[in-house]
Amino acid sequence: MNYELITIIVTIIATGATVLGLTLPRFSKIDDEISGLKERMARLEGLFEGFTGRAGTG
Repeated sequence: MNYELITIIVTIIATGATVLGLTLPRFSKIDDEISGLKERMARLEGLFEGFTGRAGTG
């Protein structure tokens, strides 16, 4: 293997690692925001069930 091929392979691996390093924290932040949204929706659901005076069907 020549140096050019090794350089290309190392560049591809480094680029992949950089992309993963930049995107994974954003994905975890999105997961946290979605879980918070689910909690707020559950509170609203309970509020509306209490307001209408009927229990949930599911």
